[in-house]
Amino acid sequence: MTLLSNFESNPKTAKLLDELGYEGVILHLASASSAAEAVGRDITVCPLAEKNKCIKDCLDHAGMGKFANVQAARIKKTALYFDDRPLFMEILKRELGNLIVRSNGKGKKPVARLDGTSDLGLAMKTHSEFPEILHYDYTKVFPRYMRWLRSKPSNYHLTFSLGAGNKDEALEVLKGGGNVAVVFRAKPLRKGTKPNIDHALPAEWEGYDVLDGDKHDFRFMDPIGGHVIGLRAKGTAYRDRTGFVQEVC
Repeated sequence: MTLLSNFESNPKTAKLLDELGYEGVILHLASASSAAEAVGRDITVCPLAEKNKCIKDCLDHAGMGKFANVQAARIKKTALYFDDRPLFMEILKRELGNLIVRSNGKGKKPVARLDGTSDLGLAMKTHSEFPEILHYDYTKVFPRYMRWLRSKPSNYHLTFSLGAGNKDEALEVLKGGGNVAVVFRAKPLRKGTKPNIDHALPAEWEGYDVLDGDKHDFRFMDPIGGHVIGLRAKGTAYRDRTGFVQEVC
């Protein structure tokens, strides 16, 4: 079994790869509790998905994730994580080692995003063992983010994500000098028109400057210091009314 996919397979993470000289991998698991039936018990890879009402709009089923064979592979990986954690970590670390070798051979810098469609904090377990690899992820787990913000390891970067139920935590992150990813939606020009997914982002949100997060996915390139990373709502997220998506006036 192979756990990691190359960045080239993901249009968003593939942006700027050659220009910046990165060789990257991403781990996609079956989001939230979608692998529970295969595992045979209640499990989740996103402990705060219910609270933040982001299951419906999860990018797990976007892009290649809409294909049945891709979903089956993600469920198989997720089942391995819960059924045989030592084997899962053994495979993961072997593939991270391969990433280093491959990157060195190409003269590139290795990058890994291990929570592509999960929020398990896997990089917390690997970044110190693989100091050559720059790890980065998003998380809605407030205590984990604040622990990271206090230490900020040189090869591990986290961005907090706004959900429907964690605005107070997001504001605390911003106040503390951390960055928060926020999804924005512009209203259609008139009823019945198509969603405007290429709209301009607001200049600020809750008094904090908004940076354009759609230019690339390399969040470790964002300046840390209380910034909102603006992302435009796409797909089902455009019609979200839970509070997960913020309106652009």
